[in-house]
Amino acid sequence: MNLKQTIYLSLAIVSLVIGVHRCIIDGQSVSISAAIGYNYWIFMITIVCLMLFRNEKKKQRS
Repeated sequence: MNLKQTIYLSLAIVSLVIGVHRCIIDGQSVSISAAIGYNYWIFMITIVCLMLFRNEKKKQRS
């Protein structure tokens, strides 16, 4: 695993943890579905980082 892959994977994990934490905190004042909606962009950062990680992994194999 090279440096780019490590950075992408660590950013994905960190953004996932932050998103879940924000949903738990926001879920205390609004419904959980609204909390997920408010923090949707954080989860999209996770998805983008995982896609970039997977793309770098494919490039490394070929």
